[in-house]
Amino acid sequence: MDAKNMNGVETSEEMIIPLPLSEDELAGLREEALTLEEGADLIRRLYPEINIIPNVKDTLIPIIPGITLYSYLRFFNAFPSVPAVDVYVNGKRVASDLKYRFFTDYYKAFPGYYRIQVFEAGTTETPLLVTFINLIGYRIYTVAITGTGEQAGLELINDSIRPLPKKSAFLRFVQLSASAPVMDAYLDDSLVLTEIDFREVSRYLTTSPGTHNLKMRDYISGAVLAEEPEMKLDGGSAYTVYIIGDMKDRVGLQILVEEEGITFLNF
Repeated sequence: MDAKNMNGVETSEEMIIPLPLSEDELAGLREEALTLEEGADLIRRLYPEINIIPNVKDTLIPIIPGITLYSYLRFFNAFPSVPAVDVYVNGKRVASDLKYRFFTDYYKAFPGYYRIQVFEAGTTETPLLVTFINLIGYRIYTVAITGTGEQAGLELINDSIRPLPKKSAFLRFVQLSASAPVMDAYLDDSLVLTEIDFREVSRYLTTSPGTHNLKMRDYISGAVLAEEPEMKLDGGSAYTVYIIGDMKDRVGLQILVEEEGITFLNF
């Protein structure tokens, strides 16, 4: 059945993210069973009683705004130890050659369980990490690949879905550098947030639109660890300041200021 034949309504066949796994399917997975997209036939032979990689072509779910329950999901490579990564979701490769500091587009995904595997780009034998996430409907998520060296991890970050008044800009901080010390955030030389630690996701701050100076300082010494001298914020927009990198490596500590999906996505 063609996905475009349902009165022009988008269907699950057009989605990048595959359908979610049930709890029973998740419990029955073998790690090695999801290493390759082309391993789907082998998986079905090993596990004929369950459908580990859902056949989206046979299951068309119409996506009707305001009615169908779904979320948005994007991947962010904040892992500086390899040049780029490939990301697999339920055995399907959804991101190829995702370079450090880069994001994928936002993808639609249905609520439920998903198996995530991350490999160094172009490889399929030894994953950098294997885990699962559980998505809730009507959410906007950023899935960040974090860590340093051989210690890769995954952070599921729930983005804002609150109304955004046009006269203000909204800003929060997410600390994803495992080697960085506890730090303070200064906006235009005023302390706005203190004691930001690894994996911390701050509350949202309201500020004026325009160009601002942002400094991240060591909580103990006050030394400037990273700076964004001309951070431009638009009214009616939400942003996340991602602190990434490895202070023990030439990569150093870095700041990325990224506009959040609530600014331009619709359900």
